Amino acid sequence: MTGRLLKEAATASIILASLSGVVQAQNHACTTASLRGAYGVEVHEEALGILTGTAPSQLLHRYATPNLIDGVALAKFDGAGAGTQIDYAMLNGTVRPGSPPDSFQDNETLTYTVNADCTGDLRLDFHNGSTLTQKMVVVDNGNEIFGVTSAQHIASGAPALDGTKCDMGCEVAIQVRTHFVKVSQANQR
Repeated sequence: MTGRLLKEAATASIILASLSGVVQAQNHACTTASLRGAYGVEVHEEALGILTGTAPSQLLHRYATPNLIDGVALAKFDGAGAGTQIDYAMLNGTVRPGSPPDSFQDNETLTYTVNADCTGDLRLDFHNGSTLTQKMVVVDNGNEIFGVTSAQHIASGAPALDGTKCDMGCEVAIQVRTHFVKVSQANQR
C-alpha cells in the first residue's frame, strides 16, 4: 500500500507541476517589448468612401465603386514603441498612385503600444502626410500580429460619388485587415 501511495503522490506531483506551467503561460503578459524585429505584413483593404463629421456620428460619402488595395510590407519594431516600414501596394490592379512603379515605398514610421492582455494600437505615418491607425492583437509570443484599421486619414484623394472632395486631406471609410508574421532570425541579418 505504501508503494501505491508513493506512486499516486508522484503522479499528483507531475500533474501539479504541469498545471503550474499552464498557469504561468496563461499569466504571461504582453508588453511593448513583445514586438521586436522584422515582420512580413500582408494587407488587404477596401476603401469605401470619404467620412465627414465626428465619430461616432460620421457620414459616409461613398465612392462610385470601392477601391481594392492589396499589399505587402516589411515592418521593423524596436521593442520600445517605434519602428519603420516599407510597403508595396496595388490599387484596383495598378500601382498605387504616388508610389514608385517598381520598388517599395519607404520613409514610413510607426508607433505602437501593447497592453498586458496582448491587445494594442499601431499608428503608421506615411511620407505624404497620410496616417493609418490599427487595433491589433499580438499572438504566439509576439511572432504574429492580427490587425484591423480603425481610422485612416489621407493627404488627398478622389472625390466621392456625391461630389464630396478630398483635395486637402480627409478621413476615409476603409475596411482593412493585416497579418504580420515575424521574419526568422536567420533572415534578419
